[in-house]
Amino acid sequence: MKKVIGLIFVIILSFWSVKSLIGRGYFPMHDDTQVARVVVMGKALRNGQFPVRWVSDLGYGYGYPLYNFYGPLPYYFGGSLYALGVDSVMATKWMFGIGTVLAAVTMYFLLYPMLGLLAAVTGSIVFLYAPYHAVQIFIRGSVGEYWAVAFIPLLLLGINKKKPIIGTLGLAGIILSHTILGFISTIVLGFSIVIFMIRRRDWNMLNILFLGLGISTFFWLPAIVEMQYTSVSNMISSSSTSFSDHFICLSQLWNSPWGYGGSALGCTDGMSFKIGKFHSILFLLSLLLLLFNRLVIRLKRINIIILIVAAYTITMIFFMLPLSSFIWSIFPLTRYIQYPWRLLSFVTVGIGIMSAYIVASWKAPIIRLLTAGILITGTIIINAKLFIPQYQYLRNTEQFETKEELRFRISKISDEYLPKDINRPKNVRDIVQKAVSNTSSIQVKELSLKETLMRYEIISLKPQELQMNIAYFPGWIFFVNNHEVIPNIVSGIPSVTISAGMSIIEARFVNTPIRTVANCISLISIVACLALCTYGKKTNA
Repeated sequence: MKKVIGLIFVIILSFWSVKSLIGRGYFPMHDDTQVARVVVMGKALRNGQFPVRWVSDLGYGYGYPLYNFYGPLPYYFGGSLYALGVDSVMATKWMFGIGTVLAAVTMYFLLYPMLGLLAAVTGSIVFLYAPYHAVQIFIRGSVGEYWAVAFIPLLLLGINKKKPIIGTLGLAGIILSHTILGFISTIVLGFSIVIFMIRRRDWNMLNILFLGLGISTFFWLPAIVEMQYTSVSNMISSSSTSFSDHFICLSQLWNSPWGYGGSALGCTDGMSFKIGKFHSILFLLSLLLLLFNRLVIRLKRINIIILIVAAYTITMIFFMLPLSSFIWSIFPLTRYIQYPWRLLSFVTVGIGIMSAYIVASWKAPIIRLLTAGILITGTIIINAKLFIPQYQYLRNTEQFETKEELRFRISKISDEYLPKDINRPKNVRDIVQKAVSNTSSIQVKELSLKETLMRYEIISLKPQELQMNIAYFPGWIFFVNNHEVIPNIVSGIPSVTISAGMSIIEARFVNTPIRTVANCISLISIVACLALCTYGKKTNA
């Protein structure tokens, strides 16, 4: 019962973090594609596609394999709401809000068995109201990142309590929410396994690693193998963005001006990367308690756990500073991380845990209560005001879903998953209206029109090449009168040969061998988790 009461308190105290999401308005953010991504996910789910890989409308109307590469988990939630009839803006804001509060809830579940109720509530709120959390939600609009951060406590809970199923869900949740944070988490977990397996033969973390990677294989394996068919690699290699331009100055971690701009070279960024004075003081205070609190025998094991958390947090801070540039330069894959300040996500987790340790360190219940009250109140008073957008505006929901909005304005923001050589429209008049259109020599009747299945009845006055306005990607196969044909690909667009008279043209998007293998591995991993869960229950019975 105490655990439930604490959880209710955490949810209530989360109110100020999502207060700005209540109401009819919407707000701008750096990644201003969120409503569109919810809409196309919802349409794909409504049409029966699962797992969702290909989306229509985006990619200037050519469509593209957005969720073959981009963390889909938050959008499964938002898209499901949209598919069930919730309007697109409301579904998107629910996606924002659930991801935000989920972080506090999972942190509470991590801390409660470790440090008790008061410490768990305190750590959850300190974690939730970290300044960088506000940056993610209301400035960057990086939904995938703050959903991924919400799963980190589950990963840690699974490791600490030797509950591989929970840890597996945590790791899989991180990977499926945000590719880059998933990559970092997997590397850190792998490094930890090497370190701790040397000290003691503990297979728990290894189980979590394999099962977490296994469940999410349907996403990350095709993403790695099929990335070569997109423009992503070209964009990264030709981009002027360098990780060395985006290190954080040490003074910025203590405090830096709040803004709604972007990341820039040096210490004068348009947005804040501060840990914050209050959070920094809590972190330093927890380090002092960790060093000198040897009299509290009941926290002896916890001291070791907190020491590990502190070490990882300090390491993450180090890797955000210019001092670490020589290490970044050694590993070529760091170019995919792009911004060292992404590691602030992990720092906020560490500080949340460390702040809970401050409360748990006191023996006297009244002092623990007072300490928790001061830390929670101080955190909300100081940082709740950061959880607001730059401004809000009213716009009809339908305007977020027009062809012009989806196929041009949003497509311009994010078109990296289109083929490398495809011609990108320069103005709205050039966007694709239909996959196949009537011309002077052909008449077109749509028989089926879904993301992964297009079927047309074509009446042609002469033999000719019929262009299909689809961004070609492995998995597309084409049929003319029920016979599979090999398309001619020009500038990323397929065309098929038809004869004079009536023809039935069909385009299907099917699994490639690598996607089939990946799907099977994920299914096997899910079955393994269920078997492990059942075995664990029988063992405990």
